[in-house]
Amino acid sequence: MFIKGFIFSLFFVEVFVSATNVCSIQTPCRCDIGGGEALDLSSVGLTGKPLFNEILAGNGTVNGLYSYNPCYAFDSTDTGTTVKQGNVPCKNAAACVKTPGGEHGEFPEEHAIGIQSTAKFHAFSADGKDYFSIMYTVPGAQQNLTVILNCSESDDYHLTIDSIETPENSSVVMTLNTKCACRPYKCLAPTPEESSHGLSTGSKLLIAFFTIAGAYFLVGIIWNFCNGAQGVELVPNLDFWNELPKLIIEGVIFTCSCFGRKSSYGEV
Repeated sequence: MFIKGFIFSLFFVEVFVSATNVCSIQTPCRCDIGGGEALDLSSVGLTGKPLFNEILAGNGTVNGLYSYNPCYAFDSTDTGTTVKQGNVPCKNAAACVKTPGGEHGEFPEEHAIGIQSTAKFHAFSADGKDYFSIMYTVPGAQQNLTVILNCSESDDYHLTIDSIETPENSSVVMTLNTKCACRPYKCLAPTPEESSHGLSTGSKLLIAFFTIAGAYFLVGIIWNFCNGAQGVELVPNLDFWNELPKLIIEGVIFTCSCFGRKSSYGEV
């Protein structure tokens, strides 16, 4: 199975890394491969929180809850955890692991296993197929993380934990199944219009117009009521509104007559 082969190849990481760094330009979100191709995970990750939050390893044992977020860094919001000496807090992270507390009421322990800013894309081949992976490290600590990007045509994203952290092993391996790993690569960074959930300029103008108009009529009606007006006389500037349809019609007729009028030197 290609996962096992890849995990075995991690023992030769120096040769592996030097031979497979294929990105001409890269960020934690994107790898520009060249030839107009780019593997982009901007549309996969979430902002400020992990896409995959506290999931178990495949063996189902509670030896650690793993959180991972592609592309964007996150901080743990759990204030009831500790950090063991030699580990790094779960801040600006790509991935973290939380282990249960002890039998005597100790707090759970949580630390980073990959810092987002250290992300490096790499490529490898297994079972006759080409794969990409992202490798993360934790500056000042021993932990490192490799996330294998596996092509999946599903619109859903799925993460598996292939190799867990143990006292003897600080290297964690995960597999992320995503359509963004399928060629031709079509997952591009969202445009400002796509990523923004704010109101458009037209919507803002309409809201402003109706707000001002509503305030105008409300204040005008209250003012006229206080001055003894009743019925339709409560409408502010009633004479103007009565004349408005007539003024509009006259304006349209005048405009149309201007366009329809033809001048010639013979009329002069």
